[in-house]
Amino acid sequence: MRIRTKSICLTSAGFLALCFTAMGAAAQAAASTDATSVETGSGEIVVTASKREQKLRDVPSAITVLGGDTLAHLGVGSVRDYATLTPGLTIQDSGSPGYGKIFIRGLTTGSLQQSATTVYYIDDVPFTASSANGGGAFIAPDPELTDVERIEVLKGPQGTLYGASSLGGVIRLVSKTPDPSGFSGSARTEMTAIDGGGVGYSASATLNVPLVTDRLALRATGFYREAPGYVDNIGTGTDNVNRSRFKGGRLALRWTPTERLTLDAVGQLQNIDTRGPALETSVAGTLTPLYGERKYSNFFDAPTRVRYRLASVTGRYDTDLGQIIATGAYLKSTLRTELDLTSTYAPLFPVFASVGYVYPANTGVAVVSTVPAVKKTAELRFASRRLGGIEFVAGGFYTHERIASPTDIVARAMATNTQLPAPLGSIITTPVNDAYEELSAFGNLTVYLADNLDITGGLRFAHSIEDFDASYGGVYYTAFLGGTVQLPPVHSSHDQLTYLATLRWRPTSTLSFFARAASGYRPGGPQGAAVVPPGAQAKIDPDTVWNYEIGFKGDFLDRKLSIEASAYRIDWNDIQLYTIFNGTQLLANAGKARVDGFEVQASARPTGLLTATANLGYTRSRLTEVDPGVTAYIGAAAGDRIPQTPRWTASATLDQMIPFGGDLQGQLGATFRYQSDRVTSFPGSLSDPNIRLPGRTTFDLRAGVSYRTYQFQLRAENITDRKGIANYMSGAPASSYLMRPRSFSISMSTTF
Repeated sequence: MRIRTKSICLTSAGFLALCFTAMGAAAQAAASTDATSVETGSGEIVVTASKREQKLRDVPSAITVLGGDTLAHLGVGSVRDYATLTPGLTIQDSGSPGYGKIFIRGLTTGSLQQSATTVYYIDDVPFTASSANGGGAFIAPDPELTDVERIEVLKGPQGTLYGASSLGGVIRLVSKTPDPSGFSGSARTEMTAIDGGGVGYSASATLNVPLVTDRLALRATGFYREAPGYVDNIGTGTDNVNRSRFKGGRLALRWTPTERLTLDAVGQLQNIDTRGPALETSVAGTLTPLYGERKYSNFFDAPTRVRYRLASVTGRYDTDLGQIIATGAYLKSTLRTELDLTSTYAPLFPVFASVGYVYPANTGVAVVSTVPAVKKTAELRFASRRLGGIEFVAGGFYTHERIASPTDIVARAMATNTQLPAPLGSIITTPVNDAYEELSAFGNLTVYLADNLDITGGLRFAHSIEDFDASYGGVYYTAFLGGTVQLPPVHSSHDQLTYLATLRWRPTSTLSFFARAASGYRPGGPQGAAVVPPGAQAKIDPDTVWNYEIGFKGDFLDRKLSIEASAYRIDWNDIQLYTIFNGTQLLANAGKARVDGFEVQASARPTGLLTATANLGYTRSRLTEVDPGVTAYIGAAAGDRIPQTPRWTASATLDQMIPFGGDLQGQLGATFRYQSDRVTSFPGSLSDPNIRLPGRTTFDLRAGVSYRTYQFQLRAENITDRKGIANYMSGAPASSYLMRPRSFSISMSTTF
């Protein structure tokens, strides 16, 4: 059912409260809505972060919510965009969409990290690989945000309900669902020009088609986007080389055969192709451009290829005691990258020649990495209604992952970018096969000591097994180790318990206080080194965190002001770090860390036409203990700041509606973003020298007009053209990964 309203939507402090709908549903320019398209009459936001419907204000944990219309209104198109609007969420960028590390509250170990510490969900389907050798740390999922109900960012470990690898938290992308009550749709087109760069455009459309009134509906979405580039590869003469192409679609079918039963089937696919990374070659050890601003020199354009394929089925059955939810899903994702490593490996050519492998002049070296993952998941849970003085969620979860991930360092003719014939063409080849399987049981129980006072306890038991095999070959291993190194197959298994305890007090209907203690873990696995010396750690144990947190959420001044704040401490134990053992590089449980911080989010609605939001985050993350081998290899020592984590983040928005009379309405707005400085590695690192990345402040402006079901908007982003360094890769020369410079966009959209 389509709801039309002429009021300002009032949200709690989830983040963006901008939800002006003065011309009905078509005039929605910014909204935060719930996971099941349910918004209460008072404007309360209902979320499903706790795997049951709850008012956002009543969830006893820190959550940032970004509504789908808000994302479109602000021009948010990627995980990199909404990370800057979310306190505690950080991206370690690798210069291409879908490629990079994503983490929450500073839980990362830098450039050498192998497995993820934050889990990404699409609806009820976990996207992120769990295994230690699954490559999850290198994938920053970047699904298109065309038909999104909202994004929830859950802060702190979510070990009892979301399981493995949710050390720092969970990101949930919640899609819009089919509506069998009536036909509707939307369409949007946009053009973007980057100052000093290229021009791009996008088009998307969604149709909601009832097939059987109030029983069966289909929702179809398609999108195509050309993201403009702004970096030149002077080695190949390619201008704006970092341009990307996004295309794909989603089909969702909802069937409600009875009042109690709902079945959802979803299929979606997406392709992302990027010709080259957004990097600038730098003088070694500095951020000074070597070839000039926004330029690098590779003998090829270094493309990145990303593929997502997802199919899922979810059933919900309402009983008198609660709801049964069952989900099964199949996910196939692929990340393929190519990088120019000539400066690293060409100096070895004389050594190779001494053992009979002579490389011709003008030979370049590329590393080709592929992370193809197949992940099958199933979950069955029961979410009770309130039964007297208790309510609970209980269920089971199963996942099976298979990774066949080759990394090949190959020699290519620079003139043609073609691989040299064998044996010269393969310098290093490392095919890896990894299979991970997990079976978990979980439950959360809430006991109401009074209607406004309750406690929750939760447990999750997980049993995981992993099988791993790999071999190492190519000219390098022949020259230095006498031939191919074949690792024996390794089998490992772990049992893990995670815990949750919360205390919640709601003194009034608009104010809630909470205290929370929660644990989480990241699976361990087999040792992946080519040579494992006697006495070294052959299997990696899980690393674990405990998060202690207090906070409050409330609406004040007759709901004209909403505030959410929390303060936390995280203890991280048995951290998976690279170390040196008897002269060999290994992964080991070799350190401890502590993170302290706080987050504040606020939204104000002083008048029916003016909305302001602001948030502030502080994260102090540092190592408290490391093994001597870690210090010897990556230069880390107790007290060192954890890389890539800004101490301070902040953002704010301001939007003013301007009624012109009748069905015509205007809007003016601005967005402010701030991120303080970061360090790229540990101070004592010799192989990866520590570089300080300066802080960055940006401003965006927007203006728009809506008439009945049509909207038109102009946006100028990063209007001061402040240069931003997203990441840095050491070497000679080095590489600075760039944030997007000043850009201008025009968009038109309609609903029907």
